[in-house]
Amino acid sequence: MLVFKVKELLEKHNMSRYKLRQYTSLSYERVNDYYFSRVKAIKTEELEELCEVFNCNTQDIVEYKKKKKK
Repeated sequence: MLVFKVKELLEKHNMSRYKLRQYTSLSYERVNDYYFSRVKAIKTEELEELCEVFNCNTQDIVEYKKKKKK
């Protein structure tokens, strides 16, 4: 399972989702998908933009967590 850490990065950089939308070409809906970790498909261009805005690497944005066995 992939977990997106955009919420944490926004808090760390004292930035709102609105500001993130202004700094990128992402729609508000897409920013929310990253914020709430609801992204189903990843575009490399979007990851690139997020890396630029947050001055970080992809592993700072996306984390792999094993699914819990039932």
